[in-house]
Amino acid sequence: MSVEKEMTAGRKNISNYSTKPNLQNDLFDNIIGYEDIKKLFFLSFESQRPIHILLVGPPASAKTLFMLGCMKLERSYFTLGTHSTRSGMVDYLFEKRPRFLIVDEIEHMSIRDQTVLLSLMETGIIAETKFMKTRNTQLKTWVFATANGTNHLLTPLLSRFMVLHFKQYKFENFLDVSIHMLGRDGIAKDIANRIADQVWHKMKSKDIRDCIKIAHLAKTKDDVNFIVETLLRYGKTSNSTDNKKQS
Repeated sequence: MSVEKEMTAGRKNISNYSTKPNLQNDLFDNIIGYEDIKKLFFLSFESQRPIHILLVGPPASAKTLFMLGCMKLERSYFTLGTHSTRSGMVDYLFEKRPRFLIVDEIEHMSIRDQTVLLSLMETGIIAETKFMKTRNTQLKTWVFATANGTNHLLTPLLSRFMVLHFKQYKFENFLDVSIHMLGRDGIAKDIANRIADQVWHKMKSKDIRDCIKIAHLAKTKDDVNFIVETLLRYGKTSNSTDNKKQS
């Protein structure tokens, strides 16, 4: 399942986003730790003026989990930096007037899209000229985004964000998060433990999604071992090695 589909599937409408106890129970319940960052998000939700937050760090560092949480907010809209197009994003902003704009991998946005986003964050104004006609509107929109790095972001755009830098999970963190998330799907702790160990140490992956995929198939520890061995046997690295041997 793609990140975009996960975001859509995970969405829940919350009728009153300012009710803090409800938000605390629902938004970030799949994230272990980071209590200070959770509180910062809640303060942003309650701010009278939009406070934009950018989470920067390597893959598998809980960034996307925060975006999944923000997608539960009413009047939120998600876009991938790699998939966004100026016309598509602008049309949505004009038509739906979202209160929260969620952007994953914002560093992959085109410069044109970043310029639109800068105007939205700086003035709240969205303007577009198409077929010799100009339209404009003003929005009050919070922008929450993730990035693996900031080198490809416009400096003025970056300056509009409150930027938080994440470190990659250590195995202990990865294990805790895996057990927590898989446990919510009814996966026994010993199975979740085996999955996390195999994904981290044998597959050399730090992506929680790999744990989830395996958990949906495995019923026993032996199943976990079989699935991981199969993935390794037919993985890209394995095939590349076989091709080199044949040549």
